[in-house]
Amino acid sequence: MVNRKILPFLLSLGLFLIPQITVAQTVEELEQKATSAEEVKNYEEAAHIWRSFIERDAKNSYAYVKLADVLANQGKITETIATYRQALQLTPDSAIYLKLGNFLAEKGRTTEAIAAFRQAVKLDPKNDSNYIILARKLQEVGSIEEALVAYRQAVKLSPDSNNYYYLAETLFKIGKRDEAIAAYREAIKLDESGYLFSDSAYDKLGEILEYSEAVAIYRQLTKDDPNSKVFYKKLAELSLKRGFVNEAIAAYRQQIKIEPDASTYTELADILMTQEKHQEAIALYRQAIVKEPTDYYYSQLTKALAQQENLDEALAICQKVIKTGEGSYDTCSNINLPLYKQKGFSGVIAFYQPLANMIPRRKMAELYIKLGRDISYGESGDGSKQEAAAVFREVLQIDPENTDAKDALKNLIAN
Repeated sequence: MVNRKILPFLLSLGLFLIPQITVAQTVEELEQKATSAEEVKNYEEAAHIWRSFIERDAKNSYAYVKLADVLANQGKITETIATYRQALQLTPDSAIYLKLGNFLAEKGRTTEAIAAFRQAVKLDPKNDSNYIILARKLQEVGSIEEALVAYRQAVKLSPDSNNYYYLAETLFKIGKRDEAIAAYREAIKLDESGYLFSDSAYDKLGEILEYSEAVAIYRQLTKDDPNSKVFYKKLAELSLKRGFVNEAIAAYRQQIKIEPDASTYTELADILMTQEKHQEAIALYRQAIVKEPTDYYYSQLTKALAQQENLDEALAICQKVIKTGEGSYDTCSNINLPLYKQKGFSGVIAFYQPLANMIPRRKMAELYIKLGRDISYGESGDGSKQEAAAVFREVLQIDPENTDAKDALKNLIAN
């Protein structure tokens, strides 16, 4: 990919080199025609457009670059490389070397790609992204120390979260643990958004350090913002991963105080369900629904209600989701097996019968197929197999060409 910083230069270069006699057919007009041809995969036409232009202006490097791009799409490796090199003879430029390097790398010609990236760095030594590209390719061939030099230069030119994260990853791989930790900390500190590369940096610190040490660093990094939702989110995730469930619960509670959103309510409720604190979990699921009344959050609530044998409310929620035409019907999927266990398959059919016109045929088939599989996997004996077979046959009444139901029925009979 051409560096975005260089695109205006390439375009202006092409315009500057166009002879005045071709003003009626500018680079922009040609590019539009060539792009239209490429969009319909008419690469021959696109290549012809740029070759025609080169015949009139053999010193226009931009035209050579565009022709090389088309040739690359055609899979013409030798011609593509030669054409990029012709462009470079006319205009030795970092962006063109990057395009050549990326193409060579895609074709497995790593040594040549690295040479091209080195030239990109040489021609534009103040561009940190050039060093990152070179460093990542050097890592691939095992030149870690040289890659590290390039990463350090990138950080020196632009000390941002991304560059520190790349540096930290390399430092950790070669065993420079303390330096890696320091670089991860910088990645977090410099990422004002609190996500992107700092998100991974939090996770890495959590993996590297002892739990208490990781928590201390998390706190230190957010000391200027005691109400950092990111800190409590990462603390909750780390605590849960390390088995400190109570600490995770406390962190989620604090996160809810700072920014109560549906996902946090649900994550906390999921943990409370595992601790058999069902009523509190159900209350949290309800709060999530207030924030975002979507099928996903309704489905979490119905799952919890079904576990507590509150099937009537779960069924009512399923009906509500169907009537609003919401999504994937996970809400209803969660209650089909409990309803079957209580009232049999005839009871399931009776429940859905008044709602059949509101559910797309394919979705209704999916609901029954999942129920049939749940019956066949979750129960034992020939009776459950017969019931599962009856469910699959009902699917084929609804959707006669349903291959999933046919396969499931075939496998059930075979087994």
